[in-house]
Amino acid sequence: MSASVRQVSSLFKIGRWAALGAGLSYGYVHARSLSKDAEAKRIDNEYARKVALIEEAKRKYAEKKAAESGNTGETFNFDDPSFDFDRWAKHFESKF
Repeated sequence: MSASVRQVSSLFKIGRWAALGAGLSYGYVHARSLSKDAEAKRIDNEYARKVALIEEAKRKYAEKKAAESGNTGETFNFDDPSFDFDRWAKHFESKF
């Protein structure tokens, strides 16, 4: 029994190698873009974490300073339409 060997055209062989090369190139470029995006996201998350820690430290420091000075930490916005003058006056009197 003799098996006949079928000849594959050169164009088909070149097409297969070209498709393989294109797939490898695409995979490499895509993997690089994904890793760059992941690195950028990691850096953004780290920055946000540090900002949150700083804000928390500022808040705790303000609370500590308010407790040390006996200040209630109450702030008043005179431009606010719902500003309560009586509450501000009582607060002002209690300080002096």
